[in-house]
Parts: sequence; structure tokens; C-alpha cells
Amino acid sequence: MPTNEILASLGIDPQIVSEPFVSGAAGQFVDPAGARVVLISAETTRGFRQVLEAEQPGAWSAAMKASGVSSGLKIATGLDATLTRLGKPALAALPLEACLALLELTFAANGWGRLTVDLADAADQGFVVARLEHGFQVESLAGVDEFVDAMVAGVLQAFFGQISGQVLGCEEIGCARRGLPHCTFVITDPERLASLASLIGREPVDAVLARLRQ
Repeated sequence: MPTNEILASLGIDPQIVSEPFVSGAAGQFVDPAGARVVLISAETTRGFRQVLEAEQPGAWSAAMKASGVSSGLKIATGLDATLTRLGKPALAALPLEACLALLELTFAANGWGRLTVDLADAADQGFVVARLEHGFQVESLAGVDEFVDAMVAGVLQAFFGQISGQVLGCEEIGCARRGLPHCTFVITDPERLASLASLIGREPVDAVLARLRQ
């Protein structure tokens, strides 16, 4: 069922996440909770990464993952607050498909790219696959060969952990920076992901997923 139809069937207006930032009285952008939002350019993103990596290799990914976890929690709690204000159930009480619809709309509204979530392996294999097209960091960091979407991984990790009440991990296992049509992420138990760490970036996406299914 299309995203908007899933939400409409529950009486939830998709517009609740379509315009997350508004201009405040002081000339600032603020999110629905009133927190300040600062927009940065692709050039600033590249410069930020260069400074962090010059100071300590790997610092970019660590900082972006932590930022993503914080953002994912804010997204989930912000949606819960909005749903409560509208008299709707919290995320944890909604069908999973509705939660994912809201997450996909949030990604688009923030300009992070087009997210799709695949639940085909969730019930039997215990993991979820997410794919991101036109990711903002992929397009900002032209010329970088490594995986660059640690922030997205952090967002997905925190959001799924929040709605499930479980401790989960998320890792990017395939990146559009390497000629793929989209970036691919796996959300599952952290120990399962740790066992695959040496394969990520060295084996194709399908091979990594096949190992998870073993």
C-alpha cells in the first residue's frame, strides 16, 4: 500500500512531517519542537569532513554516527509528541508500516534522500534492509571512495530502537559512492552486525545479506 494510503487509513495526515522547519521571529529556522536548525551547504560538509579526518582518521564516521543516533531519537520523540497532540497513538502503538511511512516522509522532508524500507527478512531472519537514493552526503562528498552515510545509519539505528524497544545496530553495507544505484543499510542485533564487520565494504551487498540469512 502506498505511503499516503497507509497513513490515511489511520486518519493521519502525511503533512505532519512535510514541512518540518519554519522561520522563527529572530530570523532562525526551528523544528516543530522549537529547536534551532542550521542549514549547511555541500561545501561546508566537505570542509567539515576534511578537518575531522585531518585531525583523526575515522573521526568523520564516528561523529556522524553519533549525530545520527541523536537525530533519530529526536525524530521518534518529535513524531510521538505530534501524534499525541493530534489524538493519535504513539509510534510504538501504530502498525509498523505506518511508522515506516512517517520515517520515509521525514527523510524526504529533510532533504536527506528517498528512503525505502524492506521488511522481507524481518520476520524469518531478524533483520531489516533500508535503501537510500540520492543521499545528501553521497552527493556532497564527491570523490570520496569510502562509505559516507554513517549519519543515516545512526538515524535508522535510533529510530528502529525507539519504536521496537530493543537495542539495535545499523550499518551501511553498500554505498552509491561506489557506483551502486542506492546506499544499503541493515538494521539488526549489534552482535550480528559485529560478526560481519570485516566483510562490509569488501563483499557485495547481496553476499553480506546472504551471510545474514545463513
